[in-house]
Parts: sequence; C-alpha cells; structure tokens
Amino acid sequence: MTEAVAVAGAGLTGASWAGLFAAQGLAVRLYDIRPAALDSAAAQASMAARFLVDHGLADAATAQRGLAALTAELDPAAAFDGVTLVQECVVEDLETKRAVFAAADSLAPADALLATSSSGLSITAIQKAARVPQRCLAAHPYNPPHLVPLVELAPGEQTSAETMARGLDFYRRVGRRPVLVRGDLPGYIANRLSAALWREAVELVRSGAASVAEVDQAVCDGPGLRWAVMGPHLLYHLGGGAGGIRGHLRHLAGAKEGMLRDLATWTEFPPDTADALAAGLAEEVAGRSLEQLVAERDEALAAIVQVRRR
Repeated sequence: MTEAVAVAGAGLTGASWAGLFAAQGLAVRLYDIRPAALDSAAAQASMAARFLVDHGLADAATAQRGLAALTAELDPAAAFDGVTLVQECVVEDLETKRAVFAAADSLAPADALLATSSSGLSITAIQKAARVPQRCLAAHPYNPPHLVPLVELAPGEQTSAETMARGLDFYRRVGRRPVLVRGDLPGYIANRLSAALWREAVELVRSGAASVAEVDQAVCDGPGLRWAVMGPHLLYHLGGGAGGIRGHLRHLAGAKEGMLRDLATWTEFPPDTADALAAGLAEEVAGRSLEQLVAERDEALAAIVQVRRR
C-alpha cells in the first residue's frame, strides 16, 4: 500500500512540498479551505514533480505513481485520514497553525507525525494545540522545498526523541538532507545565518558602499560558490593551510575582528530599507518577470543539486 502524507496549506511552500512528496511516490493529500488555491497548488505540485523528473532528480515511474495518487481535499477528515505525516504550510500566524495542528491531531492516525514548516514561530507554542504534543516537530524547509535539500528539524519542549528520530528517517527517505536543531531556536540555523548576512548586505547598500546588484554579485560569484560546496567552518579550516583552523585564526583573527567591529548592529530595519532595496532591485531585475526569475533560479538550483549528487 502506498504511503500517504498530507500537506496542509495550498500556498507556494505547500505546493512545492506536495510536488516533492509526489515525485517520491507518496500519495499526497493537499488540503486547504480555498478551492481556487487548491486547484492552483495541485497544478504547481504536478509541475514541480515533473521538473524533478526532467532534470534527473526523480524517477519517472515513481513520480507518475505519486502524481496519480495526488488529491486536493477541502475536507480535513479526508485529508488527514490514514497518513503517516502532516506537513503544515499555512499562513505564518500562530492561531491558524494551532487550528491546523488541533484538527490533524484529532483526525490523523495516532502515530502520524505533525510537522510545521514555520520559519519563525515556536514549535513549543504550536504543539500546545495537540492532545499528543510529543509527536509534533518543526520541519523547516528552505524554499523551494522540492529543490533545496535542507530541512531543519527542531523539537518543541514536549517533543519526544522517537519523533525526532522518525522525522530524520522520513525526510531522508524523500531525498532531503535534514539537520537537527537541538532546541526550539528562533530562526533555526540557516535563517539566522541568512539574517546576519542580509543585515550587512542591506547596510552596504544604505551606506553607499555598493549597489544592490554589486552586493548580490559579490555573494554569488564569491563566497556563495564556496558555500554550495562546504560550510564556513570547513572553508576557514582549509584557509589555514597546514595549520588548519588554529592557523587561520592565528594569522587572520585580528583582521576579522576589525571587520566585526565595523559591521552593522541594528536590530530593527531602518525606515529607508525598502526604498533603498527596491530601487536597486528594479535595476538588477532589468525588466525580467517574476516567472522568468523563478525559472532562472530553479534551473540553476537543479544544476547545482545535480553536481552535488555526483
């Protein structure tokens, strides 16, 4: 019998998750209370699954089996019945997510995992809506989930160790590369790193040191290429040569500390942020549509994922 999973929330993230799960041959129940959103998300999920097949990232026969089993559900009972996992992807609002968790907790099998895709809300706060909070966890993807392998798994205060182990196993089985966050940490790992980088990227533009396009190019053509291969700790270890990370710090700690003292430290976005970025982005986009930009991103991501797999 084909394993069934539910995706609650028919937005971009939900459609992408549904496409991944279908491409892996799972029977996906895509659930939302909005009929038009469901129709659109189901079509997007099918496109995502076929994209993976076309780029050698999924098996054609397996994906075809999954797509044949993909259903769009307006009834939560039909969506959650018999599933092994519920991937919640609704709007980033605590009460809305709690409502979904409460429904899933009531309607899904007793051993089903309940996972939130939330990027900023606490799984500890969300799981309070469940009668069995031990089976709830955060499974935060990096968009788009069907292409980017990272999934950050985090426990709430009441999450069981068994749930975390089963979560690791499930996301590995569907081709993701899960990272375990040891606690209910705001922003997990990757979003915290991204926020730190973006703050300085914004400040470079605001201060006039560089344009939006120049900052983006500096990241993509420099450290971004290395980060697709190795993380910062390992890269700096290599940067120390035979001395490794100790040699790196011995020779370059002073220079880096000088940079650190000069970095932006604000914790609220300055009022001119949106205007400064919007003007630069209009120039960088150069008339390309949102659809064109998404296609460029996805083609490049697929190529990088293919290379990393080899």
